[in-house]
Amino acid sequence: MKPAGAAALPPPGLRYPRSGHLRARVLRELLLELFAMKPARVSPLFVLPILTGLLMLASCRHGNPGCDCPASRFESGAYFSQIYEDYVLDYVFQNQKMGYYVDVGANDPNHDSVTKIFYERGWRGVNIEPNTDEFKKIVRARPRDINYNVGISDTEGTLPFYLAPGGEDALSTFDKANADTLSKKRGTTFTEIPIPVTTLNKILRQAALPEISFVSIDVEGFEAHVLRSIDFKEFHPAVFCIEATEPTTETPSYQAWESLLLENNYVFAMHDGLNRYYVHKDHVSSLLPRFVFIDMCVKRSKLKRHVKLNGYNSW
Repeated sequence: MKPAGAAALPPPGLRYPRSGHLRARVLRELLLELFAMKPARVSPLFVLPILTGLLMLASCRHGNPGCDCPASRFESGAYFSQIYEDYVLDYVFQNQKMGYYVDVGANDPNHDSVTKIFYERGWRGVNIEPNTDEFKKIVRARPRDINYNVGISDTEGTLPFYLAPGGEDALSTFDKANADTLSKKRGTTFTEIPIPVTTLNKILRQAALPEISFVSIDVEGFEAHVLRSIDFKEFHPAVFCIEATEPTTETPSYQAWESLLLENNYVFAMHDGLNRYYVHKDHVSSLLPRFVFIDMCVKRSKLKRHVKLNGYNSW
């Protein structure tokens, strides 16, 4: 979760920039990520879609309507998530009338929700939220969905859950170290309560979704436990969107869990300053070029808002 507050909103009607500066930025970041991967993981399967997306960007010129960026929530677009999550995923899954999502750490079904826009368009999915108060909201707002009032870990049982007070409840976590840090830094008072936990694998088997378009994970430092609870041979969602910084900071935290995805046929697609996105190899050719373009649009929006390209705070 990022801290509350945002930069002043820019005028609506963003257009693709004339200069190649941001295109070069997108290319540089993707190549850096690619070179950071082990050689065995680098193949034309990943490189060619990236080049396809970059060629698409290179062909864009001012005045070409096919190159317009859609308006995000910061340009009065009809989106709901914290920053750009649903904006990115909406573009990536454009023209897909029906899809299925899994939201781990769903929290409020309306405010800052990654999946609300998809539910309103007829998609269905699974929402997992250990906070009972937030879970009750989910049950009322998402009758078509499958909803679980549990936590996710790599083993089944009961774990202490550190519940933050109302207004900060999105900071609630199973990670004691994060709770202790936030208590010292922010003065947040956490209440420790026992919560049943299960594996994501078990829930996915019970839910029996026809497919999984994307999984959103926002668990305040417990990401590795969630990812270790998935059998990637049995389940391979098309896309993962995972909060990738330490709670309320821009400090990267993905180094603790990214290898679990890269070792199971996923490739890094983009980051929005708060989250990192990954695509399964079976969907690289169709989805990765879209990530390349929408990454460009996110950076364009950030520049207009005077927000750091590699974060979510103002310069």
